[in-house]
Amino acid sequence: MININIIRYIISLFFCLFLLFTLSACSPTAESNKAVVIRVGDRVVTVGDIKREVHIASVENKVPQKAVWSSINEFIDRIVDDSLVLEYGKENGIALTEIELEKAIQNIVKDYPENSFNEMLLSRCIDYNEWKERFSKHLLIKKIVKEQTASLPPISYHAIKSYYQERKEDFLHPSRSKFVHAVTKTRKEAEALLARLKGGEDIKELVKEQSLRSGIRGDYGLHWKGKYILPSPLSDIIFTIPVGEVSNIIKTPYAFHIIKVLKREPPGVKDLLEVEGEIENMLLNKAVERRYTAWLKELRNIYLIKVNYTLLDKLRAVNENN
Repeated sequence: MININIIRYIISLFFCLFLLFTLSACSPTAESNKAVVIRVGDRVVTVGDIKREVHIASVENKVPQKAVWSSINEFIDRIVDDSLVLEYGKENGIALTEIELEKAIQNIVKDYPENSFNEMLLSRCIDYNEWKERFSKHLLIKKIVKEQTASLPPISYHAIKSYYQERKEDFLHPSRSKFVHAVTKTRKEAEALLARLKGGEDIKELVKEQSLRSGIRGDYGLHWKGKYILPSPLSDIIFTIPVGEVSNIIKTPYAFHIIKVLKREPPGVKDLLEVEGEIENMLLNKAVERRYTAWLKELRNIYLIKVNYTLLDKLRAVNENN
């Protein structure tokens, strides 16, 4: 019996070969694919490179290739920016080690069942070695930019506080509660747990103890939870029982539950302490973006950039009409 996966592989392979043929057929000759469209310092980007990048952008963003070609100038600007960063990295000895690359690849591939990552690439007509090369460039660009922006000063508490005070409306929260939530597989376990709670034992300590000794799971009430974070009837009980009281045993299709509400708040504004880290990251990202934009302007004055817009316009016209 012929393995169905082999058949799928062959079909995908033939389709990809057909697509590659049609991509190369956009120009009158094979040699035209080697014509240089962009030159940044010593780096060159050819017609073939552009076609392949357009194809990959189309697949990854799930848009027709015509849509990518229609905004090709913006696409070219991104390629020029990437080329500037890579040229800077080369001249300044910033490189990606094989260990860094393999570790990053493993972090991606581990989330896919065996061989399914390669099959996914094949379904998009992307060769693994080509993907690896592009991914390597992506990681290297991130590394270069990170080194370039590493000297940025830390975000001050004053800046964080000012941002918060000026934009409190961005940090609203719905009705929310802090609660301890014990989950058991059987009613017998739940009844034993509830009896100990009624005997005066602390629910937090009890849930921690039982979590270590049995299959009982727990939420210790460390973080605020909005309404509907849990399905009904749990969410209804969390926002109706008096604060400080322990609920009766609640049965759901999945388990048995006991809840004690520790705190509850109506809709309002989050405290600065709650959002301090979020604001710090936001301001830091903005600072990095400003530094990156200014740095790119500097690089454009350092490296010679040539873009063959005449050839680019011809390519766009041909591909938009196909």
